[in-house]
Amino acid sequence: MSSFNYYSLPGFGEECREKYGFSDACIIGERLVITGQTGIDPLTRVTSPDIEAQIAQAFHNIDELIIHTLAQAGHATKDKGTGWDNVVKLRAYFVGLSTMRDQARQLMVQYIRQWCPRHQPLFTMVGIESLPFPEHRVEFEVDVWIP
Repeated sequence: MSSFNYYSLPGFGEECREKYGFSDACIIGERLVITGQTGIDPLTRVTSPDIEAQIAQAFHNIDELIIHTLAQAGHATKDKGTGWDNVVKLRAYFVGLSTMRDQARQLMVQYIRQWCPRHQPLFTMVGIESLPFPEHRVEFEVDVWIP
């Protein structure tokens, strides 16, 4: 049986690990699983009320988390690449999606194309009632292949 190695980003990620008992990421074999990442700035702990700003921050947080986790685990990262280069699946959860479907879809397409210019990851977008922190309106989970 293989062991699981868990990782968290400095700041909000480590705070959640200590306070709530969950990690940001786990490496299982050649797979890196990223738990829900929101639009919070992990160091300042500020979340913009603007949905596009939250989406942009969540994409950035995932990039940082992938790079951080792979470095901590001793996996080489590509020069000038992004953490998104090997993302195979993205799940997006939106609070109030029914009131902003077109906007959310357009923004997700924009940011997926920006962060994944050389591939098209699997993608699921779901509307939900709420998230644990009321200021958060979006949360992403990703699965990453480790080459």
